[in-house]
Amino acid sequence: MDGLAPLDAKPERLAQVVYAAVRKAIVSQALRPGTAISETLVARRLSVSKTPVREALLRLQAVGLVESDGRGLRIVLPSERAIQDAYETRMVLESGLSQWAAQHASPAHRRVIADAATQTFETASAADIAGFRTWDRTFHQNIAKATENPRLQQLAEDALALAGVLRDRDVPGVQDAIRCAGQHLQIAEAISQGNSEAAAACAAQHAADVRDMVLAAFRQRTAPH
Repeated sequence: MDGLAPLDAKPERLAQVVYAAVRKAIVSQALRPGTAISETLVARRLSVSKTPVREALLRLQAVGLVESDGRGLRIVLPSERAIQDAYETRMVLESGLSQWAAQHASPAHRRVIADAATQTFETASAADIAGFRTWDRTFHQNIAKATENPRLQQLAEDALALAGVLRDRDVPGVQDAIRCAGQHLQIAEAISQGNSEAAAACAAQHAADVRDMVLAAFRQRTAPH
């Protein structure tokens, strides 16, 4: 638990801040895979009450970053199956969301999606990986936001969070920003043109390609030497 330090946040935001702090500690492996985690320990380390910690741990468990080991909770273990499941969840969700956006998104939402896609390509082309990752997240979030459905937005956010944390923790550094950005442009173009079939297909292919890239890197990293 050394990766967790006392927090300074407004009470109404504490659960969100605790969630972010634990998520960051999982990525950095300050909280190593398989580490037992409890309300009491997290609350003590972060100097907060158990209530926001309980809320944060429930969300982390719903996302898939924390799992039950039969006695309590632990940080999810690395596995090929976990990565595959996370990206296949994204594939189904993002394909459906992109199809919906192509059919129903407002002109304003279509413009925001297109702009985010362009920004991912520009940052990728400039080898600005930090910028690319920020715009990559914004691109996918804006497709979900186009539905104006909070439930769908939360499902998409949780799927994005799980896949992102597993990727950043278990295969850090793996990246193909140019190809991803090119696929973003294809998805955005299909949405802009109202081509729901193409939008769904491009989004599914994009998630599948990232899945395959991350799985290949994970297999190489965990292969016996």
